[in-house]
Amino acid sequence: MERERQGEKPHKETVQEYLQECLALANKWENPPQVVLSLESGSPTGESTLGPRDVAVSTAYQCYNPGITRMAERKGGKADSVADSTLEAGHHTTRMHYYMTWHLEGLSRSATHEIFNAVRFYNAEQQSQRYAEVKRGAYLIPGDLTAEQRQMFLEAADFANDAYFELIELLPPEVERRVRQMYPPAGWKVPKTVERLQTKIDKVGLEVARYVLPIAQKTTMFYTLSEIQLLRLFRASRQDNFSDEARFVIARMVEEIVKHDGNFLKELPDVLPERPQNFTTQQVLGANEEFDAFLDGRDSVLLNAPGNLSEILAISVKNVLKKSKSEMSDEEALTLLLDPQKNTVLSDTFETGMLDPITQSLFMAHLTFATKLSHTADSQRQRHRMTPGATPFIEASYSGRPDYITPMIIRENDELKERYDLIMQKIYTNVERLIETGVPKEAALTLLPNAHAIRVVESGSLFDWAHRLKQRLCILAQEEIGFISIAQAQEILKLLPEAEHLLVAPCASAFWAGTGKCPEGVRWCGQPVWKWQLDEYGKGRLV
Repeated sequence: MERERQGEKPHKETVQEYLQECLALANKWENPPQVVLSLESGSPTGESTLGPRDVAVSTAYQCYNPGITRMAERKGGKADSVADSTLEAGHHTTRMHYYMTWHLEGLSRSATHEIFNAVRFYNAEQQSQRYAEVKRGAYLIPGDLTAEQRQMFLEAADFANDAYFELIELLPPEVERRVRQMYPPAGWKVPKTVERLQTKIDKVGLEVARYVLPIAQKTTMFYTLSEIQLLRLFRASRQDNFSDEARFVIARMVEEIVKHDGNFLKELPDVLPERPQNFTTQQVLGANEEFDAFLDGRDSVLLNAPGNLSEILAISVKNVLKKSKSEMSDEEALTLLLDPQKNTVLSDTFETGMLDPITQSLFMAHLTFATKLSHTADSQRQRHRMTPGATPFIEASYSGRPDYITPMIIRENDELKERYDLIMQKIYTNVERLIETGVPKEAALTLLPNAHAIRVVESGSLFDWAHRLKQRLCILAQEEIGFISIAQAQEILKLLPEAEHLLVAPCASAFWAGTGKCPEGVRWCGQPVWKWQLDEYGKGRLV
């Protein structure tokens, strides 16, 4: 204000100042996440290492200049001019050729869900809590708490970790009972099969027990982005849905690239201004109750679909084949598109249908669902990047009251459910108590459980829904996503009954195409799913 009274312009924070501000956030945790650049786009044989800006200018030259342009270092005024002008004008395909892979170690599942797995154009191989037992005490600890707050935080996180290991001990008898129902009795007489099924019992126990873990629990992943996607993350990082942890990790990703190529600093765009989102817990509660009332006890509800869905698909197919109504009926066109016996690429695990003109007709129909699921299941949903969701960030999902999903195995066992509900009540009480004692809300909410309920509106083309549902209708898919997929497939079939052999598990798709049975091989679920109708999927799902 003093500067303004003296006629001076207020200081505008530079990109580099903001970057340093984000890097300084490392002090907010006792052991901040680690970011290591593991892989980046290579250079042509015999060439020196190229940076992102060299690649952007080289590709721009190829676009705008006659003749052949090679990848090479690009220095000087002309190169800078082309780099700056294409970046500022939004000609960003030049920034999609350079890829970087980081090893992200020790970041929370809160940050991975909120930002890093919520973007659309990325790839990640993340350590799975479904298959790997977590390490006790491996959660992100805030570094800016008082001694009393720190002790309360640790006690709350330790309680959730202890509950996880308690459930691992309690679950095996119930899981084994169910697994024995799923697999033929003869298999239990074969030593190798018994060994494999015992491993399955252990893994299912981990999958269910993880629901009580806090989203502060650490994870590790390889994470790949193109240059433009990193620039987008950096530019948007001041927005309210980006936690301090996400800002710090993004800044470290940038810093790792700058170590390799200082010119990358010239690529960084100005950061968008803050856009605070303010709401009360009562508003969150009201919105959640309204969403749940709309679902009316269901996992997922179709919000929209074209009323002439069949007609759209039929017209598209006939246009590809150049067939008139007199030459091909709508029914024939739909059969050619949707029946795996006629369209065998539907069962191809490489999804080559996206390159087939007939199958591309599935892209012409768009479907939107309202879905409720747990935080951990939503992380599974995010893996399907072509059916993205509009998802509230964690603070916008918290009403101050227990709001969680219960896995089927626990829900259907009275003793397990009683213990699970007591654990959840304690977890939510701990979170609220931390907030009341002055722990920053962002930090306190990282102790919400994986079971915490998330409400999302998600959308995609019929092609992308068919791909997703085929994967998640498999009995080996995560339980919650499996039941949600059944509900979504049933909703689509009400409008498009001709898709009855399209919206099925991978083994059923292969069966109808005549290409085999279960593509999972030795991981087969033990059930003849390819013989089932969709309505039987839920009844046959025991774990």
